[in-house]
Amino acid sequence: MLKKLKNRFLISFTVIALVFVMLMVGLGNLTLVQGGTLATQSEDKKIRTLQLKGARGQITDSTGIPLAYDQSSYDIQFTKDPSKNTTTDKAYYTDVLIRAIALIEENGGSTIDTFSIKRGDDGTFAFDFGVTDEDAFAKREEDWRKNMFVSKSETVTPDVIYRDLRSRYRIPEEYTYEQARKLLSIWQEVQLSSYVAYVPVTICKNVDMNLVSVLEGHSDDLEGIQIAESATRIYPKDDVMAVLLGYMGKMNDKDTVTEYKAKGYSPDDLIGTTGLESTMEQYLTGNSTEKQGTRQVEVNSKGKVIQELAYTPPKQGYDVRLTVDLQLQMAAEKAIKENVEQVYQKQYDMYYNPTTEEQIKKRESYDVELDKRTLTDEQIADGKSTNFDKLSLAKSGALIVMDVKTGNVLAMANYPSYDANLFTSGISEAAMQELSNDPGTPLFNKAISSKVIPGSIFKMVTGMGGLMEGAITLDTHIDCEKEYKKYVSENYVGHVPSCWINPYNLQKHAGLDLEYALAQSCNYFFYTVADNMGIDNVVKWGENFGLTKPTNIELTGEAVGQIGNQDVLYDPEKPLEQQKTSLPRLVRAQIMGYLEDYGVKLGVTYTDEQITKTTDRLIALVAPVLLQPGNLTLGEQITTVLFEELDITARTSRNRGWHNDINQSLQQLKWNPNETITAGIGTNFTTITPIAVARYVSSLVNGGIVYNANIVDNVVDQDGNVIEKVEPVVYNKIEAPEEYFSTIKQGMKDVVSDDEFGGARDAFKNEDGTDWKYLKMIGGKTGTGQVSEVELENNAWFVAFAPYDDPEIAVVSYIPNGYSGASAAPAARSIIEYYLDGKETEGTPKTESVPSSNQIVL
Repeated sequence: MLKKLKNRFLISFTVIALVFVMLMVGLGNLTLVQGGTLATQSEDKKIRTLQLKGARGQITDSTGIPLAYDQSSYDIQFTKDPSKNTTTDKAYYTDVLIRAIALIEENGGSTIDTFSIKRGDDGTFAFDFGVTDEDAFAKREEDWRKNMFVSKSETVTPDVIYRDLRSRYRIPEEYTYEQARKLLSIWQEVQLSSYVAYVPVTICKNVDMNLVSVLEGHSDDLEGIQIAESATRIYPKDDVMAVLLGYMGKMNDKDTVTEYKAKGYSPDDLIGTTGLESTMEQYLTGNSTEKQGTRQVEVNSKGKVIQELAYTPPKQGYDVRLTVDLQLQMAAEKAIKENVEQVYQKQYDMYYNPTTEEQIKKRESYDVELDKRTLTDEQIADGKSTNFDKLSLAKSGALIVMDVKTGNVLAMANYPSYDANLFTSGISEAAMQELSNDPGTPLFNKAISSKVIPGSIFKMVTGMGGLMEGAITLDTHIDCEKEYKKYVSENYVGHVPSCWINPYNLQKHAGLDLEYALAQSCNYFFYTVADNMGIDNVVKWGENFGLTKPTNIELTGEAVGQIGNQDVLYDPEKPLEQQKTSLPRLVRAQIMGYLEDYGVKLGVTYTDEQITKTTDRLIALVAPVLLQPGNLTLGEQITTVLFEELDITARTSRNRGWHNDINQSLQQLKWNPNETITAGIGTNFTTITPIAVARYVSSLVNGGIVYNANIVDNVVDQDGNVIEKVEPVVYNKIEAPEEYFSTIKQGMKDVVSDDEFGGARDAFKNEDGTDWKYLKMIGGKTGTGQVSEVELENNAWFVAFAPYDDPEIAVVSYIPNGYSGASAAPAARSIIEYYLDGKETEGTPKTESVPSSNQIVL
């Protein structure tokens, strides 16, 4: 029995020993013989799951015509194997990039230019992060040094870093700065995205098929270089609506990257940065998590895809349909362009070719004022500039058409514009500089961002407010006396609020009621109404019409207006840098100048600290008496401060009149009745925006409904399902008698059609003197905002509505430095004519066909 067990044990042991030997031999074969081959195969085959982004949605006009869409394109990308970090590896990849750049440039392409160290014309090096704010710049530099593994030491200057990076990435010594910069731009992007090393870096965008073919032919010897399908944003109408559509750009700060990363974006994804591309980003994008797809692939060590293992398609971004009609928009852009050019020519002729005695006198007065101004350095260098070059004349404008029954914007034209396609592949520094320096400010949306003096288009606010507050009735009649002297003392020297009427023709403004006061735009009438109302009610009615609140239009950069009052003039609760006007800072500077002058006269040198402290104490005297009636009487308090801070005795101050000088300066910080009456005609410290004016005029003619402004109609997915429908939103409802609205409408009609009283009558006559065909179907109002002592530089406003009996549209024409309100009327007339002509046309107007997604529109 024992012998049998012994034999079995020997047999089992022998079997186990043989198995163990076989395993050892196999392991040795795997590790020693096949180890290198298998390791290479393991490295050569890696599984990657790539996030796929959907195409961006379209922006279309109200009829479905595309205004912005994605077009399929190809990008060149570079992927560095993150495991290869030796000096030899860097030299190898730099050589690959050199050869790739050469092929790209030989075939008409260009690589990215993002390196953050630039060499100036003088040969010095400096950081350039595209920001001017010191704190933001410092933060960018700190992050950049950290990500690029560069010392924070101040001794490690940009030129030292540049040379170190050349060495680190083994850039040939004979390479120029320009050549090295191309390589360093790519290496910088690789390093900045090293935390997601498997994600390729795009080094050239939107290349043609010829270049794709060339690079595909060199794929085996260009490790890490690959072609990727991409999309290019196309704006088929070029400069039409450019500032409204906006453009896309990179995320330029850490907070933005963090915000969008949480939504599923990659750091190098483009986002809408201005206009509708920005405000509608959440709908348009195909980059957000919920719209992403995935692609699981097997790649080799060179980053080349061997096979696709799994695929989940991404979802395309939603389409945004606007309230704007493209044909009406193009007509509006043409109208405002022609109007601005016409006004500029008129201003040129008035300055250089005055024909009447009045024009000659005005030219002389202009030169007196212009002689006080200085030329710019460029104008001085030119050596040919004159006083004319110091003038700010008509170079830009805005025109808005709004549906009065909804608040929908049917057209919003800005002149000049720019080609939105400049931004699709990254605008050049030179092109951006040219746009930024353009005196017409094409990048600025004047229709919503201009916050300027309205002039007489504000008079309907004062008129309606006066009726509602009982300051006047429809039967009130006022005789214009030219100058409003109620608050002018006997010895007053300075500007007296006046009407524009010639003093020898006052009978034209005798016994005016509200209707004809509007028709004639009589300042004196509205001075009286504002005086009777009081400034609080003037402000109240400006707010009721929405002039001091945002319209909430779906665009970036909307400014908000203000009606002049004490808080606008000077609010003692806020520091000077937060005041709504520059006046408090000017008063402060004036007083500091006085104090310095007093020291000179006394033979005493005051320190900056003394002057600053004294000035701040003097300004603080104003707060306790702001709400008290009458003028500031601070003589005793002023002399006390001067004595305590500067050792100027009360006797010296009084004898030399210094306390009076300072008191008069401080007087400017207190709202007075003269400012109330001028607020009634939309001047002084009142500033509003064209888009707010559009909804204000709409409410005057639609029965008092003040709508928020809309430029978006709806958002739909790719199957046509409505994701969001934008409905009209009421900001306020003005409950006023119908006859109040009727009187204001009639006064506005008289402005354009009354032969005796119409302030804009001439603008609505044909060249042969006959009446414009739609003369009886509209109402309007001129507005002239004074911006300087030179009349040619006044801002020009014209507002209108049509048709008269059942208003459908409100029109706002605004020309900065456009001379006079009537100057802005031709653009309004043109667009109203286009609109009413369209209403008379039988049948459906022909529109452009709507291409499918990603289709090229020629």
